[in-house]
Amino acid sequence: MVNPSAKQDPEALLAAKLASLPTKPGCYLFIDKTGAVVYVGKAKSLRSRVRSYFQESGSDARYFIPILRKIVADLETVVTATEKEAAVLENELVKQHKPRFNVKLRDDKDFLCLKLDTQKEWPMLETVRRPAPDKARYFGPYHSATSARRTLHLVNKHFQLRTCSDAEMASRRRPCLQYQIKRCLAPCVMDVDRELYTEMVRSVALFLEGRHDELTGELTARMRDASRELEFERAAIYRDQLRAVEAVREAQRVVYVKDVDQDVVGLYREGTLVEVEVIMVRQGRVTDTLSFSLRNMELPDDEVLGGFLNEYYGVASTTIPDEVLVPVLPDGAEGVAEWLGDRRGRKVTLLVPQRGPRVDLLKMANENAAHAFREKQRSSDDLEARLEELRERLRLPTLPRRIECCDISHLGGGDTVGSIVALLDGQPDKKRYRSFNVKSVADGDDYAAMYEVLARRFRRGKAARPASPPSVADDAESGAAPGASEAAASDLPEGDAAEGAADDAIENEASEGEAIEADAAEESVDPASAGDAPPETEAALATAERQAAGSASEAPKSAQSGGAEWDLPDLLVVDGGRGQLQVALSAARDLGLHGLPIVGLAKERETQSGEKLVDRVYLPGQKNGIPLRSTSSALFFLARARDEAHRFANHARKRLGKARRLRSEIEDIPGLGGAVRTALLRELGSLEGVRRATDAQILAVTGVTKRHLSALRKVIPSPETSPSAAPVEGGGDPEKAPGLTR
Repeated sequence: MVNPSAKQDPEALLAAKLASLPTKPGCYLFIDKTGAVVYVGKAKSLRSRVRSYFQESGSDARYFIPILRKIVADLETVVTATEKEAAVLENELVKQHKPRFNVKLRDDKDFLCLKLDTQKEWPMLETVRRPAPDKARYFGPYHSATSARRTLHLVNKHFQLRTCSDAEMASRRRPCLQYQIKRCLAPCVMDVDRELYTEMVRSVALFLEGRHDELTGELTARMRDASRELEFERAAIYRDQLRAVEAVREAQRVVYVKDVDQDVVGLYREGTLVEVEVIMVRQGRVTDTLSFSLRNMELPDDEVLGGFLNEYYGVASTTIPDEVLVPVLPDGAEGVAEWLGDRRGRKVTLLVPQRGPRVDLLKMANENAAHAFREKQRSSDDLEARLEELRERLRLPTLPRRIECCDISHLGGGDTVGSIVALLDGQPDKKRYRSFNVKSVADGDDYAAMYEVLARRFRRGKAARPASPPSVADDAESGAAPGASEAAASDLPEGDAAEGAADDAIENEASEGEAIEADAAEESVDPASAGDAPPETEAALATAERQAAGSASEAPKSAQSGGAEWDLPDLLVVDGGRGQLQVALSAARDLGLHGLPIVGLAKERETQSGEKLVDRVYLPGQKNGIPLRSTSSALFFLARARDEAHRFANHARKRLGKARRLRSEIEDIPGLGGAVRTALLRELGSLEGVRRATDAQILAVTGVTKRHLSALRKVIPSPETSPSAAPVEGGGDPEKAPGLTR
């Protein structure tokens, strides 16, 4: 992309381009002063469409116009032969340049689709996130993962397709439990009628397409035929499938008595906030509804809708219906309809209804869009109110938008793991989930483990912040000599960078976490409050500080490379009471972080005297915890974050324990790669087989060289030179020699 010419007046250059625009269809690109593409559009006539943006008109109330005239410094046009080519080109240009003003839907890889590959010998239905051009049939995308898995479960329950993978099917020797409970025909080992299985596959496709009337007729005919042939078990299968289809149909609202598939697109906007609702109508019944929230939409309605259609139907797995009803036609509507028809393989009609039942459908879609907009706004307002209540209750300086919670998990003192989960506006921020394999603690010391985990997390957060010279006041407040905080601020790159790559695994898991907040007061705790911590805390801190001293001298490279993901939160919550809170404060103070709000959350418990203590929040510098009612919004946020951290820590600990239990000794031999280890175990059977193998047998394994053999013999000696193979003094049978046993 070429920047506006510096030798000519940009306004004069732009005016000259506007005057020479052709009247043919094509695409246009608006470019700002930096040379970045800010908007891509298509037009039936480039001349009339593009010039309309820059014509002064007091009646032009489009949101896009005022901003456009301020930021656009240049434009480019691409002429196409037809409107359909313009629609296709626009879709490609949007994907290439990602303009800031074009409609952007959530990435389709985040949505689940159902895949039915009819090219396989025995097709199966499975969930995927990235449809591939492999000639398989895709259904979806499903806006809710729960909805996709519920549909998959319903199909597997009644239509008896196989559920095992190709590898499992190839290695199976007897039917699995799914066959025993009559949810699979077991084509892996049983002699299955291929015609019957093909009928099942066709029924699944009809069911997922929403063609329930056609499917009901076919199932009824098959059931009667099976009954006449006295195959009552097969007839019972068809009967159960009919009941499942009827149950789904009863839950669907009849809105249009016509054998046609439709998508009805409704739109509602307030300023730059736009809500788009898609109602899927299949053979006159509403099968599903989807809503999409678009923010910062400065475009007029027709361009918002045009961009939405390109994004929504540009996904390979999206089912394209016979008709798409819209409130306003986008520019180049005929080309969009042709493009949709090419993708579908049959004609698609794009229209604005004027009379009849279609008008009622469009009105319903617009009303649903308005309702979804108000519900989301109400939810957002409610979140703001709850966060504000939490901020006031804990006396926080700012609204706690981003909250992190830390927890420690171990099993009998081993497999110690720390977890840190993040919540953004009350929702899990999966990219910031971290698990830490604790290395310096082996005896189940929760305090020392928490110190190590938080110190590593704080070092990365501090390294990610812009560098600023420490003040004398900060040094004095921390009780250290001037310049001591500089030494603590430079965190370890080699050891901790490796830790960041190997131990701080990012776990992308969805959960229902909510937010937590911390104290606004400074974290400098007076001696009296520090003395309130349990006495074992001070010993644990001293040990942990000595263990972490060597790793607190250099800055981690992982934090420098991915700084945004290591930014410090608005509030840090630790799972525990005064002891855990004191550990967290010590870890923060040792790194010069005196302004980070930190609180401890203690669970509800019963004292020895029978007194029941509710959940309590401990603040720095305050001896007694703040009790929280079970109906409190603050407890709701805090408890959800604590439970999520606890779940994530247990998950990471189980994963670490499983990896340790399944680890083979051969993996610890330096110089042997993964392929070589796999080949040795596969051809020699086990590690014991490797121990007994001679040099010639090992070199005969595919991929093993003399270099690999040399590395192996440094750890596992050859059986030919092993002491157990040496002859017994005086001859005779080694097994009968004194001191030798089997």
